[in-house]
Amino acid sequence: MARVPYLQRDELPEGFRGIFDNLLEERGYVPNLYRTLAHSPALLRAFIDMTADIRTRTSLQPKLRELAILTVARLTGATIQWLSHIPLALAAGLSSGQLRALTDWERHPSFSEEERAVIRFSEAVTRDVNANDEVWQALRGYLDDRDAVELTLIVGFYNMVARFLGTMKVDVDPEYLAALGTQNPSIPT
Repeated sequence: MARVPYLQRDELPEGFRGIFDNLLEERGYVPNLYRTLAHSPALLRAFIDMTADIRTRTSLQPKLRELAILTVARLTGATIQWLSHIPLALAAGLSSGQLRALTDWERHPSFSEEERAVIRFSEAVTRDVNANDEVWQALRGYLDDRDAVELTLIVGFYNMVARFLGTMKVDVDPEYLAALGTQNPSIPT
Protein backbone atom coordinates (compact mmCIF):
# COMPACT_ATOMS: atom_id res chain seq x y z
CA MET A 1 0.00 0.00 0.00
CA ALA A 2 1.32 3.42 -0.97
CA ARG A 3 2.69 5.56 1.83
CA VAL A 4 0.99 8.73 0.60
CA PRO A 5 -2.29 9.06 -1.30
CA TYR A 6 -2.21 9.28 -5.06
CA LEU A 7 -3.31 12.78 -5.96
CA GLN A 8 -5.99 13.59 -8.49
CA ARG A 9 -5.84 16.46 -10.95
CA ASP A 10 -8.11 18.72 -8.89
CA GLU A 11 -5.84 18.33 -5.87
CA LEU A 12 -2.97 20.04 -7.69
CA PRO A 13 -2.49 23.80 -7.58
CA GLU A 14 -4.16 25.43 -10.58
CA GLY A 15 -0.88 26.15 -12.39
CA PHE A 16 0.15 22.49 -12.33
CA ARG A 17 -3.06 20.77 -13.44
CA GLY A 18 -1.95 20.85 -17.04
CA ILE A 19 0.71 18.27 -16.18
CA PHE A 20 -2.02 15.70 -15.53
CA ASP A 21 -3.92 16.85 -18.63
CA ASN A 22 -0.82 16.26 -20.77
CA LEU A 23 -0.24 12.84 -19.23
CA LEU A 24 -3.85 11.85 -19.86
CA GLU A 25 -3.56 12.99 -23.46
CA GLU A 26 -0.24 11.18 -24.02
CA ARG A 27 -0.90 7.97 -22.08
CA GLY A 28 -4.60 7.78 -21.39
CA TYR A 29 -3.95 7.70 -17.62
CA VAL A 30 -1.69 9.28 -15.00
CA PRO A 31 0.79 6.72 -13.61
CA ASN A 32 0.91 6.20 -9.87
CA LEU A 33 4.51 7.40 -9.81
CA TYR A 34 3.41 10.81 -11.11
CA ARG A 35 0.38 10.91 -8.83
CA THR A 36 2.77 10.37 -5.92
CA LEU A 37 5.28 12.94 -7.13
CA ALA A 38 2.39 15.40 -7.49
CA HIS A 39 2.67 16.08 -3.75
CA SER A 40 5.58 18.28 -4.88
CA PRO A 41 4.25 19.78 -8.14
CA ALA A 42 7.41 21.66 -9.09
CA LEU A 43 9.52 18.53 -8.67
CA LEU A 44 6.95 16.52 -10.65
CA ARG A 45 7.37 18.96 -13.53
CA ALA A 46 11.18 18.78 -13.26
CA PHE A 47 11.03 14.96 -13.08
CA ILE A 48 8.91 14.75 -16.23
CA ASP A 49 11.26 17.15 -18.02
CA MET A 50 14.30 15.13 -16.95
CA THR A 51 12.84 11.82 -18.13
CA ALA A 52 11.88 13.42 -21.45
CA ASP A 53 15.38 14.86 -21.85
CA ILE A 54 16.95 11.47 -21.10
CA ARG A 55 14.84 9.92 -23.86
CA THR A 56 15.19 12.66 -26.47
CA ARG A 57 18.20 14.87 -25.79
CA THR A 58 21.01 12.41 -25.18
CA SER A 59 23.42 10.97 -27.70
CA LEU A 60 23.74 7.59 -25.95
CA GLN A 61 22.23 4.85 -28.09
CA PRO A 62 18.65 4.16 -26.91
CA LYS A 63 19.42 0.45 -26.76
CA LEU A 64 22.27 1.06 -24.30
CA ARG A 65 20.17 3.52 -22.30
CA GLU A 66 17.37 0.98 -21.87
CA LEU A 67 19.83 -1.79 -21.06
CA ALA A 68 21.21 0.37 -18.24
CA ILE A 69 17.74 1.28 -16.94
CA LEU A 70 16.59 -2.34 -16.94
CA THR A 71 19.79 -3.36 -15.17
CA VAL A 72 19.05 -0.84 -12.42
CA ALA A 73 15.43 -2.02 -12.21
CA ARG A 74 16.51 -5.67 -12.01
CA LEU A 75 19.05 -5.07 -9.26
CA THR A 76 16.81 -2.80 -7.18
CA GLY A 77 13.59 -4.77 -7.66
CA ALA A 78 11.85 -1.75 -9.16
CA THR A 79 8.93 -3.54 -10.80
CA ILE A 80 7.26 -0.40 -12.15
CA GLN A 81 10.53 0.74 -13.70
CA TRP A 82 11.06 -2.71 -15.22
CA LEU A 83 7.55 -2.99 -16.65
CA SER A 84 7.45 0.56 -18.00
CA HIS A 85 10.78 0.16 -19.80
CA ILE A 86 10.22 -3.23 -21.43
CA PRO A 87 8.33 -1.69 -24.40
CA LEU A 88 10.96 1.06 -24.69
CA ALA A 89 13.76 -1.52 -24.64
CA LEU A 90 12.10 -3.62 -27.33
CA ALA A 91 11.49 -0.52 -29.47
CA ALA A 92 15.15 0.46 -29.01
CA GLY A 93 16.32 -2.87 -30.43
CA LEU A 94 16.80 -5.17 -27.45
CA SER A 95 15.31 -8.60 -28.03
CA SER A 96 12.93 -10.39 -25.69
CA GLY A 97 15.64 -13.05 -25.43
CA GLN A 98 18.10 -10.45 -24.17
CA LEU A 99 15.58 -9.25 -21.59
CA ARG A 100 15.17 -12.81 -20.31
CA ALA A 101 18.95 -13.33 -20.33
CA LEU A 102 19.83 -10.27 -18.27
CA THR A 103 20.49 -12.44 -15.24
CA ASP A 104 23.14 -14.33 -17.22
CA TRP A 105 24.51 -11.41 -19.23
CA GLU A 106 28.18 -12.28 -18.67
CA ARG A 107 27.87 -15.64 -20.44
CA HIS A 108 24.82 -15.29 -22.66
CA PRO A 109 25.82 -15.05 -26.35
CA SER A 110 23.15 -12.49 -27.26
CA PHE A 111 25.08 -9.59 -25.67
CA SER A 112 27.90 -7.74 -27.41
CA GLU A 113 31.02 -6.69 -25.53
CA GLU A 114 29.79 -3.10 -25.61
CA GLU A 115 26.48 -4.15 -24.02
CA ARG A 116 28.36 -6.16 -21.40
CA ALA A 117 30.46 -3.10 -20.55
CA VAL A 118 27.29 -1.03 -20.09
CA ILE A 119 25.65 -3.70 -17.90
CA ARG A 120 28.82 -4.17 -15.84
CA PHE A 121 29.08 -0.40 -15.29
CA SER A 122 25.36 -0.10 -14.44
CA GLU A 123 25.67 -2.93 -11.94
CA ALA A 124 28.77 -1.41 -10.32
CA VAL A 125 27.18 2.01 -9.90
CA THR A 126 23.96 0.48 -8.58
CA ARG A 127 25.63 -1.91 -6.13
CA ASP A 128 28.75 0.03 -5.13
CA VAL A 129 27.74 3.65 -5.83
CA ASN A 130 30.65 4.04 -8.24
CA ALA A 131 32.57 1.99 -10.75
CA ASN A 132 36.17 0.99 -10.20
CA ASP A 133 38.87 1.94 -12.71
CA GLU A 134 38.77 -1.42 -14.49
CA VAL A 135 35.02 -1.21 -15.11
CA TRP A 136 35.34 2.45 -16.15
CA GLN A 137 38.17 1.76 -18.60
CA ALA A 138 36.26 -1.13 -20.17
CA LEU A 139 33.27 1.17 -20.66
CA ARG A 140 35.47 3.90 -22.14
CA GLY A 141 36.58 1.49 -24.82
CA TYR A 142 33.09 1.98 -26.30
CA LEU A 143 31.76 5.33 -25.11
CA ASP A 144 33.11 8.83 -25.70
CA ASP A 145 33.07 11.52 -23.00
CA ARG A 146 29.51 12.66 -23.66
CA ASP A 147 28.05 9.15 -23.75
CA ALA A 148 29.94 8.16 -20.58
CA VAL A 149 28.60 11.22 -18.75
CA GLU A 150 25.08 10.57 -20.00
CA LEU A 151 25.20 6.89 -19.03
CA THR A 152 26.44 7.78 -15.54
CA LEU A 153 23.64 10.32 -15.14
CA ILE A 154 21.02 7.86 -16.42
CA VAL A 155 22.14 5.10 -14.06
CA GLY A 156 22.17 7.53 -11.13
CA PHE A 157 18.78 8.99 -12.04
CA TYR A 158 17.08 5.61 -12.36
CA ASN A 159 18.63 4.46 -9.09
CA MET A 160 16.93 7.49 -7.53
CA VAL A 161 13.65 6.54 -9.22
CA ALA A 162 13.93 2.95 -7.94
CA ARG A 163 14.57 4.13 -4.42
CA PHE A 164 11.66 6.56 -4.57
CA LEU A 165 9.29 3.87 -5.88
CA GLY A 166 10.36 1.43 -3.19
CA THR A 167 10.37 3.86 -0.28
CA MET A 168 6.98 5.33 -1.21
CA LYS A 169 5.60 1.83 -1.95
CA VAL A 170 4.13 2.99 -5.26
CA ASP A 171 1.75 0.37 -6.64
CA VAL A 172 2.18 -1.14 -10.09
CA ASP A 173 -0.22 0.50 -12.51
CA PRO A 174 -2.78 -1.90 -14.01
CA GLU A 175 -2.10 -0.24 -17.37
CA TYR A 176 1.50 -1.54 -17.33
CA LEU A 177 0.27 -5.05 -16.67
CA ALA A 178 -2.42 -4.83 -19.34
CA ALA A 179 0.07 -3.54 -21.92
CA LEU A 180 2.27 -6.56 -21.26
CA GLY A 181 -0.65 -8.98 -21.05
CA THR A 182 0.14 -10.15 -17.54
CA GLN A 183 -1.23 -9.94 -14.05
CA ASN A 184 1.91 -11.39 -12.49
CA PRO A 185 4.77 -8.90 -12.82
CA SER A 186 8.18 -10.37 -12.30
CA ILE A 187 11.72 -9.21 -12.78
CA PRO A 188 14.34 -11.81 -13.72
CA THR A 189 16.57 -12.45 -10.72
